Amino acid sequence: MTGERTKKAEKKTKARGNGEGTVWKEGDVYRWQVTLGYKTDGKRITRSGRAASKKAAHDAMNKVQADYSRGLIGEPAKVTVAEYAGRWQRRQLQVTPRTANQYGEELAYALEYIGDMRLQDVRPHHMKDLMVTLSKRQMHGGTVMSPRTQARVLTRLRSVFREAVTDQIIYVNPMEGVRQVKATRAASAGEALDFDQASRLHTIGTALHAAGLCRQWPAIFTAVSIGLRRGEVMGLTWQDIDLERGVLRIRQTRVMGLEEIEMGDPKTVNSRRDVHLPPSLVAVLLDHRAAQEKERQAAGSAWAGTGAVFATALGDWTHPANMERGVKLLVDWSDPERLDQQSGKRTVWQGVPREKRAALMAAVQAGEKLPSISPHDLRHTYATLALRRGVPVEVVSKVLGHARVSITLDVYRHVMDNERRALVVDLFDALPTTPAITLPALN
Repeated sequence: MTGERTKKAEKKTKARGNGEGTVWKEGDVYRWQVTLGYKTDGKRITRSGRAASKKAAHDAMNKVQADYSRGLIGEPAKVTVAEYAGRWQRRQLQVTPRTANQYGEELAYALEYIGDMRLQDVRPHHMKDLMVTLSKRQMHGGTVMSPRTQARVLTRLRSVFREAVTDQIIYVNPMEGVRQVKATRAASAGEALDFDQASRLHTIGTALHAAGLCRQWPAIFTAVSIGLRRGEVMGLTWQDIDLERGVLRIRQTRVMGLEEIEMGDPKTVNSRRDVHLPPSLVAVLLDHRAAQEKERQAAGSAWAGTGAVFATALGDWTHPANMERGVKLLVDWSDPERLDQQSGKRTVWQGVPREKRAALMAAVQAGEKLPSISPHDLRHTYATLALRRGVPVEVVSKVLGHARVSITLDVYRHVMDNERRALVVDLFDALPTTPAITLPALN
């Protein structure tokens, strides 16, 4: 009997040669472990895991061995979160360099706190504590990190650790169960304009454009009229616009890359869209096209001929940053106190044709200064005012180029809630009052 046990043990040992690994059953699952090689200090490089069946365990073990032999598995114990996040960022080839750079900036908020940690040491409680820390992080301007920025950081971290699992550097994703900290969003400096402010923007923009001070007004008006992104506006060509039918097609975008201006595809598949133009925008674009034709004739052979809708005076592409400058100019000129500013002999009217000054002065004095806004706030203004006008959220979502209506609802839920509160109907408010009943006097 003892001899039979010895033979079985020898047979079992021979079945597990060096580097072949071990598979054994543990409860309802099969565990596996394999030695892949040895480090310079003599320590073994091992991998292990679990599978639902014996065959699946062998398959997983064989895959690890194959990956190691091809150099796909290094020494994960030495990989830090920051190192792997950089590797993940370099793999994002499906997005533009600018977007990949933005991913890096969002990850940087988290890497301040966990970048030096070993990837294998990160646990869910680390990530939950991180989200609490980020919710209190001071940002530029003295405000704390907004819920929207927190959500973006969280999305990037989930992608990084999910890929670390697929690379078999870690076997448990520490982002499971991690949520952003709920907080009341602080008011930001740039908010959507209300109806009066949008009207004020139109008045000032039209007057400045007529005075020759704001070349970017047609581009700004386009952005606020149909909610386009800055890159979508600056990437428009006349081939994209059918003014007779009143339709504009978004097919490319022009944005600032890491080192230079780039022309690329729209942000998402849904961003490739056709947008119907309101009559006021058609009128502005018709005037703009006529003015550009005069510039083309004056430039002669120097005309660049890019086909850009919002081109320079020589027909070349306009730098996207010029749109920020145009918006800032509008905000500055909306301040009535500007008319009283003087610096020696230089006044705010320098450069303004004398015959244009009266109309511009009347426009500036007709209202109050606009809040500080960015080109992207023009997109928010369109969405907010369209929803308040009763435009169905499905239509607004389509115009904005959102992938799902739920995205529009998440971003503009406050608008919908305010409108619902304003439209609460009291069904019994208009009912006639029940006449009082007069009881006979008691004797």
